[in-house]
Amino acid sequence: MMTGITNLNKVKSAICVALLTAVLSVMTTGCHSSRTGVVSGGGYEFNSAKSLSQGELKELFNSLENSYTEWESMKMPITLSLRSPKNVSIGGTLSMERNRSIHMSFRFLGMEVASLMVTEDSIYAAYKLERIYFAESIRDLMGGFPATVGNVQDMILGRPFVLGENNVALSQCTLAGNGATWTITPDRSPMGMKYDFTIDTPTGNVELLTVNLPARSPITADYSDFDTSCTGPMAGNTSISAKTSKTTFTGEITLNPRKADWGKGYGKSWTVPKGYARVHAEDIIKKLNAKK
Repeated sequence: MMTGITNLNKVKSAICVALLTAVLSVMTTGCHSSRTGVVSGGGYEFNSAKSLSQGELKELFNSLENSYTEWESMKMPITLSLRSPKNVSIGGTLSMERNRSIHMSFRFLGMEVASLMVTEDSIYAAYKLERIYFAESIRDLMGGFPATVGNVQDMILGRPFVLGENNVALSQCTLAGNGATWTITPDRSPMGMKYDFTIDTPTGNVELLTVNLPARSPITADYSDFDTSCTGPMAGNTSISAKTSKTTFTGEITLNPRKADWGKGYGKSWTVPKGYARVHAEDIIKKLNAKK
């Protein structure tokens, strides 16, 4: 009996920390897939050491943007893993409505034990085993940071974006690079920050998102394990790293694109659970630090 209780406590701890990882990930900003690379650059072969001309870079940019198609809603398996300050992971289902909502549901023994919901103006999370929930205005939580739901969706899928916009326009960006990698740097950045996307030139896959904040360590999202779906290339694995003055957070988002369903009707709704205690952003940091 004591072994069963100990195992349940371990499961509860893993679910709680992984759910908090999902919240922190957001705070930092009808067909199936086949595993193929994206061929970029219209068939050009580039010298890896040679700088690319603006004409070549525009060709690469257009090839990348043309590889994506519009979508309305989707769902697929997802695994969230926290690597530091605690090593835990939990699996579930990701459901998204394009530019409107993101929902993650996590189950244990067939029962939903935790959920996360991001809408155009709010972020919610509930942890049923401890009867707690999180509900905050995105504007208040992120201090006016202009990330949209669509931006977060693109970050999850491993696609470039411009903060506050639903599309990436060439006129909004600066391009640079060589035959090995090239970068997309949006021209307008809020609150003194800078961010850019590094793309692998031969494959056209987004390798890295780097966010540089004033007087802080960079936040990075490292993309790998790409698949090509009916809506374009997407990353199967995203490794996220962020550091505060006291703690380094590292985690992973793992998707299963081969089991993705793209279509209609996968949107979710949220209601505040009755009888649950509310926690806040500062409580999340304290819980994570307490589990070192």
